[in-house]
Amino acid sequence: MKLKWYLLFGLFGGLIIGPLISKIPGSTYILLDKTAIEFKNNVALGLLVLGLILLWLIWVLIRYLLRTSNLTLNWFGDRNLRKARQNTIDGMIALAEGHWKTAEKLLINGTRIRDTKLVNYLAAARAAQEQGDDKARDHYLHIAAKTQPDAQVAIGLTQAQLQMQHRQYEQALATLSHLRDISPHHPYVLKLLYQLYARLSDWQHVIDILPKLRKNRVFDTDKLNAIEVMAWNHQLQKQAETANFDTLSEFWNGIPSHLRKAPELELTYGKALAQLEQDQELEVLVKDSVKHHWQDELISLFGHIETPQPDKSLAYAEGWLKQKPHNAVLLNTLGKLALKAQLWGKAKNYFEQSLAIIPSAEAHYFLAQAYNQLGHPIQAQEEYQRGLANEVKPRREYDLIGDLTQKS
Repeated sequence: MKLKWYLLFGLFGGLIIGPLISKIPGSTYILLDKTAIEFKNNVALGLLVLGLILLWLIWVLIRYLLRTSNLTLNWFGDRNLRKARQNTIDGMIALAEGHWKTAEKLLINGTRIRDTKLVNYLAAARAAQEQGDDKARDHYLHIAAKTQPDAQVAIGLTQAQLQMQHRQYEQALATLSHLRDISPHHPYVLKLLYQLYARLSDWQHVIDILPKLRKNRVFDTDKLNAIEVMAWNHQLQKQAETANFDTLSEFWNGIPSHLRKAPELELTYGKALAQLEQDQELEVLVKDSVKHHWQDELISLFGHIETPQPDKSLAYAEGWLKQKPHNAVLLNTLGKLALKAQLWGKAKNYFEQSLAIIPSAEAHYFLAQAYNQLGHPIQAQEEYQRGLANEVKPRREYDLIGDLTQKS
């Protein structure tokens, strides 16, 4: 459009200026060495105007060529970016679908996009690990760190996750320890540390970081409480396997008081006391535990306590019948305490009540002992046989099911 206006302007200008130029008198000379070229003034002026117009046209042509070349370069540049972006998208899709080799290649080809280089290298590292290529994985992570040095935490977290997945626990611990130095309150760093310590069964370190987990709200309250109980319970089991009673008791008293009421810890401690034959301590523990919560396993342990006054222990335990009148484990425990107190008839009644609810080899065995003491050897022998049959019954049923399966 502009060119048309310029042409119209030049045409009308020529019509107006042309007659004026033709009336200019005189001549113009151009001297070249010893040669003189003469031009009428009107011709010289006309040539000057034409020369200016020619220069202007050349300038317009140069501008047009420059603009065209920029458009060409931009087109090629945009095309490369579009291709790199598509490689990134296709690479992420391949990664999600489990095509690790294809994903790695596409993601690396997509690193031409500056804004997504970090994501590309982190995803490529994951693809390399899935192929079992730890060297390529670490190489991509190293390049990612150089590409974006301010993303140390993101890169380190990815590295730690990949190392844990590959069971490279020592390397993962070193990575997470470094991240904790950089960002000591980062929730995900603390979460991965907990997961790593749990996998390593390093429960003391779990206990050590629990305040940080709680302060930074890494898990909800219920989860944190469960972790705390689990960690202390594992440590208590470890102590129970190796320690004598004095060391075990010292460790137990070192556990936070609110945790010593946890059912899991009470049961573990009760089993340890029974193993060490600390009957007096076990009796106190069971009596105190029943006031807060009921555990059949602890009640069962109570029946094995050796005490100089079993009749008193029996009388105390019979008070629990108000709470659990039809509990087979309690009735079985009362029967064993009655045997210790030489109350054969009472023992017989308790074992029979227990067997009426849940048959067990143990109850049959102790009922047989009660019958022996009551002078009924035939009934005793029958109870021994019933106990043996009850003991092997699950195995016989299993074999029968197996035989039927094979026949079908």
